Amino acid sequence: PPQRGNPPLEFEERVRDLLVDVGLFEAITYSMTTPQLEAKLLPGERPDDRPYVGVANPISSERTHLRHTLLASLLDVARNNIHHHERLALFELNKVYLASEDGPLPDEPRRLAIVMTGPREPESWLGGDRQPIDFYDLKGVIESLLAGLNIDAARYEAAQHPTYYPGRTARLIVADKPIGLLGQIH
Repeated sequence: PPQRGNPPLEFEERVRDLLVDVGLFEAITYSMTTPQLEAKLLPGERPDDRPYVGVANPISSERTHLRHTLLASLLDVARNNIHHHERLALFELNKVYLASEDGPLPDEPRRLAIVMTGPREPESWLGGDRQPIDFYDLKGVIESLLAGLNIDAARYEAAQHPTYYPGRTARLIVADKPIGLLGQIH
C-alpha cells in the first residue's frame, strides 16, 4: 500500500524533538493515579468538574483512577529523582482521561506538562550560572517551542491559579484562545 503520513504523530514528534533540543528529558508516567494525589495540586478545589474514570481491577491502591492531569505524576517523578540529581528538566506529552458525556469511553485529549527545578546549569569545572531555575526559564522553553513550531501570535497574560504562586503565573494565549498555563508551583 502507498505510504500515508500521520500528521498528529508527526506534530508530537516535532514537539518532543524541540523540547529535547532545549535540554529537557522526556518522562513517561503511569496513566493511573488517585484523585487524592491530583487534589494536592488544587487545595480546596476539584481538579476538574468531570468525574474520574475508575479502573475496574487496579494494580494497586495508588492506581485506582485514570488521570486528569500529567502534572501530578511528573511532580512525583521529580520528587523521587531530586535526591539523585540536583537539576531536573522533564516533560511529558501524553493523554489524560476525562469522563465523556457522549458514551462509556472517556475522552482522551493529549496534554504537555513540563517540570524544571534546580540550578540553571549543571555544576562543572567551567563554572556556569548556578542561580535556581525560575518562571522566566520556563517561559524561555515555551518561547523556543513556539518558535520551532512557527507560532508567532502567542501572548501571555497574568493569571491566578491555586497550584501556582501569585504573580508567577501566566496564561498562554494563541489566536485569542487560551492554550496553556505556566507558573511556579506553590
